[in-house]
Amino acid sequence: MVGAYMAVGFASLTAPKALWSANPVTITFSGSAGTGSSGSVGEVVKCAPKVDDVVFHTTISNPTKISLTVSPSGETTCGPAPDGVTVTAQCLVAAPNCKGTYTGTVTIIQGYSNISPSLSVTIVVT
Repeated sequence: MVGAYMAVGFASLTAPKALWSANPVTITFSGSAGTGSSGSVGEVVKCAPKVDDVVFHTTISNPTKISLTVSPSGETTCGPAPDGVTVTAQCLVAAPNCKGTYTGTVTIIQGYSNISPSLSVTIVVT
């Protein structure tokens, strides 16, 4: 039984970690143009140790009003070399309905595993 606990402990020590250039980040933009209004922020991410074939998964607090995307949507390799990504929020509804503050996350996923920490995103639509 002790061996099982040790194995879990060692596994957590070697689990890949995401290293974001800034975390949390805020995207602020005017929603006056309504549907299609958007704002972006550039991020740099690294993983330690290196992992292959990762995707960026987003969640947003109100997906009927605003979308959150990452470009590129994934990477062949996430490692010690910094990789630039762009996180974009976009209004999905008319101007008065888009105004507000939203929260989102960007999570790096490899297979069925999340690589923590996720990037916390606050979106402010004025």
